[in-house]
Amino acid sequence: MDHREERRSLSRKSFLKTAAAAGAILTLPGCQFFATDPEKRQPEPAGGAGGSGARTGKEAPMLAELVKQGKLPALKDRLPSAPLVVEPVERLGTYGGTWHSLLVSGEYVAWMDRQQRYNGLLRYNRNWSGIIPDLAESYDVNNDGREYVFHLRQGVKWSDGHPFTADDIMFWYEDLLMNEELTPVPPTDLLSNDQPPKVEKTDDHTVVFKYDTPHGLLPRVLAGGYGDEIIGKPRHYLQKFHKKYNPEGIEALVKDASLDDWVQLFLNQADWSINPDLPVLSAWVVTSPLGDGLERIIAKRNPYFWKVDPQGRQLPYIDEIHYYVMQNLEAALLRAQNGEFGQVDRHINTLRNKPVLARSREKGNYRFFDLTSELVNEAMITLNLTHKNPIKRQIYQNKDFRIGLSHALNRQEIIDAVYQRQGEPWQSSPRRESKFYNERLAKQYIEYDVAKANDHLDRAGFSRRDGGGFRLGPDGKRISIMLECTVQWDSPVLPDVAEFVSRYWREVGVETEPRVWSAELMASRAEANLQDAAIDVDFGGLNILMDPRAVFPHHGTEHFLPWVQWYESRGKGGEEPPEPIRNQMRLYNEIRTTTDEKRQDELMRQVIEIAAEEFTLIGIILPATGYGIVRNDFHNVPKSMISSTGAWFPTPGPTDPHQYFISTD
Repeated sequence: MDHREERRSLSRKSFLKTAAAAGAILTLPGCQFFATDPEKRQPEPAGGAGGSGARTGKEAPMLAELVKQGKLPALKDRLPSAPLVVEPVERLGTYGGTWHSLLVSGEYVAWMDRQQRYNGLLRYNRNWSGIIPDLAESYDVNNDGREYVFHLRQGVKWSDGHPFTADDIMFWYEDLLMNEELTPVPPTDLLSNDQPPKVEKTDDHTVVFKYDTPHGLLPRVLAGGYGDEIIGKPRHYLQKFHKKYNPEGIEALVKDASLDDWVQLFLNQADWSINPDLPVLSAWVVTSPLGDGLERIIAKRNPYFWKVDPQGRQLPYIDEIHYYVMQNLEAALLRAQNGEFGQVDRHINTLRNKPVLARSREKGNYRFFDLTSELVNEAMITLNLTHKNPIKRQIYQNKDFRIGLSHALNRQEIIDAVYQRQGEPWQSSPRRESKFYNERLAKQYIEYDVAKANDHLDRAGFSRRDGGGFRLGPDGKRISIMLECTVQWDSPVLPDVAEFVSRYWREVGVETEPRVWSAELMASRAEANLQDAAIDVDFGGLNILMDPRAVFPHHGTEHFLPWVQWYESRGKGGEEPPEPIRNQMRLYNEIRTTTDEKRQDELMRQVIEIAAEEFTLIGIILPATGYGIVRNDFHNVPKSMISSTGAWFPTPGPTDPHQYFISTD
């Protein structure tokens, strides 16, 4: 799943209007509004941030005060019997303060999700090297991957104090996943042999996922992109908005909400980003959604959060998160230079902005931390091997043609001119940090050699040229490629790259026209199978096992769609791919049905070797180590973290933001 797939699919006309209104530049006066010093930011109760309560108490001073007033149960009655203990990155923290965070209008829900909501039955560790328990205290795999038994952490409570039990997971399964109105198409990654699991409750704290055929990747699915969907649906709150449980009163609720049907009512009520009344299990609870003229979203600590530090002190350390939703990135950059955000790893941390931010570090009182990109390639070229036009298809499927175009690229010049000398020439291999790194796939055909390029293009059978020096195809007409791209916040330079590529290809006799489309138009052209070639970022640099689109046509890819459709429909639709691609699909199907990690790894390496032999994609650059910024009084942010724009590893969620803290010490 990439960041485009993370966007919510709900229809919220009124909500989207308020989101658009939030795009204006912030006009809040002065830096003090964004101050992250808990001692200066806001008044604290007795023992507040910086005081003894913040340093030694077992709970936040504001919660201790509520307990004292009789407005909140004692901490021992709010925590589970065995809370999850979180090791801090640097040191034990102090309570208090506000994390001021930057979001960009239009995609802010996904990024909020990453900062405050990475919870599931299972989760990835901080360096993406393994899966660890989360809301499931443990789990068992039985019957060769056909049965998974999850033992839930006992005593966990929703943010309103109601117990979280197996009934909540059964509500998700029986009344959401298996309800065709709410879930017309089950998530692909949750299926095995196209079938969803059968989920059963053994007792209040045990659930079993049963499959007819093994699902070897289920733990990775639950630790990644789909995990919080399963544990994010409180039955005790949501059942009144479900027609099964409220058949008599549901229409009145729909009418009162001015909606068209109960499905939209339920989805809105189940959306944590717009419904502050929805109980959650996350460290912070959205209390002020975007809307009513506000330009910020406020989330406050969850008094029932179920994780603690090694001294048994309830997390999170930070009281509130204030998300500022901005559209003008120049204004956001200026505020970042002034040190007005606690931690930022998105939107403004581009290569182009790094010198500007570097010069302001002392003035802004912040530092950099490293971000290792999860991307396979920051500029991957895809020739449409399944093009609707049979002549173009014939040309693009010629491997020598692709090799010739690859040798025609002066990658180092692109890296120097566009990427500020950051990165290295690369094809579509996983990164060196991955156990699936493949030297052949990474480095083949990357030498800039016009003679070799021309030789391979001639060998492909396209040596004839017209009066303009351009090569002719098998139909006697000039070979012409429209190279499409779009501008994205995380990859704004692709149009520049496309200009370079077009010039290089024209120099070896292939007419190329760069074209910049909107993301929506580009996607629609891909779906219609009209693209000649596209250039885009590509994923799987550290997660190729779950996101293999860089090595074979797979769910989530926007190229070779007829082959993807054939694969996903098990041959009932789309177009049958050539034997090497079919072999990759067979190997990956075996990966999905084995729980033996060594066998999974062996099969994945075979898939990658076939990708190296077939050479279907042309890569340009492996992203260099990136950066984020963090204020000097903002602690427990790792000195380096993985940066993934996909949902599988929702940066910074796996680094446990609930253990971040603010202190001038």
